Amino acid sequence: MPVYRNMKSGGKKKYKIWNGILAVYSFVVCLPGSICWQQPPFIIDVLQDHKSDISSGIDRLGSTTLKTDVMLDKSNSHTCENLKIDEACLTIQSTVSNPLTLWTQSSECEGCPVLFQTNITSGGNVTLKVNSSTETNVTLTRMPAEDVFCSQLYSFGEFGNYLMEVGEDKRNNKRCSIIITKEPVNIYIPILVAIVVYLSLAVFWCIGKFLYRHQVFQRLFRNETQEIDSYGEREDTQLLSPPQKQRLRSLDTVRGVAIVIMIFVNYKGGGYYFFHHARWNGLTVADVVFPWFMWIMGTSLALTMRSLLRKSVPRRRIFRNILKRSCTLFALGIILNTYGGKNNLEKLRIPGVLQRFGICYFVVASIHLIFAKPNDTHQHEKWAPVRDIFLYWGEWLSMFVILVIHILLTFLLAVPGCPRGYLGPGGLHSGGEYFNCTGGAAGYIDRIVLGESHMYQHPTAKVIYLTDLPYDPEGILGFLTSIFLVFLGLQAGKILLTYQEWKPRIIRWLIWGAVIGLIAITLCKGSKNDGWIPINKNLWSISYIFATGGMAFLLLSTCYFVIDVKKWWTGAPFYFPGMNSILLYVGHSLTGELFPWSWQVGQTHWEHLLVDLWGVTLWVIISIWLYYQKVFLTV
Repeated sequence: MPVYRNMKSGGKKKYKIWNGILAVYSFVVCLPGSICWQQPPFIIDVLQDHKSDISSGIDRLGSTTLKTDVMLDKSNSHTCENLKIDEACLTIQSTVSNPLTLWTQSSECEGCPVLFQTNITSGGNVTLKVNSSTETNVTLTRMPAEDVFCSQLYSFGEFGNYLMEVGEDKRNNKRCSIIITKEPVNIYIPILVAIVVYLSLAVFWCIGKFLYRHQVFQRLFRNETQEIDSYGEREDTQLLSPPQKQRLRSLDTVRGVAIVIMIFVNYKGGGYYFFHHARWNGLTVADVVFPWFMWIMGTSLALTMRSLLRKSVPRRRIFRNILKRSCTLFALGIILNTYGGKNNLEKLRIPGVLQRFGICYFVVASIHLIFAKPNDTHQHEKWAPVRDIFLYWGEWLSMFVILVIHILLTFLLAVPGCPRGYLGPGGLHSGGEYFNCTGGAAGYIDRIVLGESHMYQHPTAKVIYLTDLPYDPEGILGFLTSIFLVFLGLQAGKILLTYQEWKPRIIRWLIWGAVIGLIAITLCKGSKNDGWIPINKNLWSISYIFATGGMAFLLLSTCYFVIDVKKWWTGAPFYFPGMNSILLYVGHSLTGELFPWSWQVGQTHWEHLLVDLWGVTLWVIISIWLYYQKVFLTV
């Protein structure tokens, strides 16, 4: 039996795909979508002689294929019962004289073979559930020769019912048309309603705050003399009050934006696929918050280090604090990995989010401690406009060495049974040719050093690529690029400390954001899968840290201008979570499945979005209360 693959080129024939003209691309606009740089529809390549390892891999996984994107409905009706989020119902009616075989595959599964679903008898029909979050490749082959009768790449709508009429006239003209028998729901309406509600609350809050500050209601009950006297008292008080150094609110606001979005996506993001992590290559909203968090850690590090050195704190003591904080973060991450009864030490996952924070903070802070200076004394040098770089040449050299090590290990390390430089998810990718090569060098290093039992057991690629091996997105090799990302945040902090006027700061941040953003686009060739180094959160690829780091530079520039320069916005409500980000991260990790943060709901985006937004809102309220109680958890 032949194997049908979604291929851009392969087998005995090579097909050229029209890729369109690459327009001027801003890497920020990819955030609302589930992926960046969506590829054109795949072309079906019929392989008459398939490799034995592909077929054996598919046979081995045959019992699970129906659970990935398609599920057969056993009833005789042409509707599916109990549709869930991201599901639609498809009925195929055949009037073809020969029996047909149904094969399907998600377009998100790059280079994957279409998978067998069921046989359709002559003149028969079948009803099945299909995935609506991505386009689905529906292929029908004619038995017994298994030649392709028709193939369509179709985007089904959630909860919709579809009828695929399959037929053939006397002249052998084939017909495979899909019609809608029940309109799908508009999944974006709940999001729009939520946006309107939150914007309305923000407007009412601003109006109320304005009225309170200007004492509009109080003036209605005061006479003119009292008002003049009270105004004079307030003016005298303001004149006598010494000026206070204000905290840079934009930094805490950016951190707050990151933690709020992180909590939302960890609470399943209303069940929306674009609030989940990309299966392998690509970028979603969920993929940017973790690197933003790490980037802003580097920015804060620069400010903290300068403050300690100006207070004449010995560097040895600063290093002890760095070591203590790093160990605390790592230990706290290990403890969180045991939550929910996962305390079997033989299967304990070692990597994690806080573990990566701890290691990256230790490396970047330790190196910066060597080169950091308490004061800026080179304002009048010829190279003063770039002194934020030249004065720290040793740091740059160290970081470039780390980046080169990552590149060499990724592309030159020999992985048994895998090609050098393999960056794919393994499994069904590339027709199953590299089934046990998940993550290439990154996965191999983790399996050797950590052991498979101490890695993340449910990688995002497993759902559609049907991989067997565990893979940890917070693995060892990714530490190297994460360190460089924290260093990019550190550079933003150096700019903040070196240049005192707001214009030089914003100009440099924007330049950095544009430059490393263009580097990211170049490395991935403006494509999701076809670049030299695709944007990939699972691998923490170089293009990924440059893309997310560039976004962070732009985000900080915007918040700094709006909040600290023009003072059009105070940063609320994100400012408050940003002041207690560690507490909120640990807290939401422990209480995510507890009432009143969440409760069981039905299978609609309305219900899921309500619960998830309520959970996030509750944590924001808690952070506001903690702020006014002057309670701040620091590590």
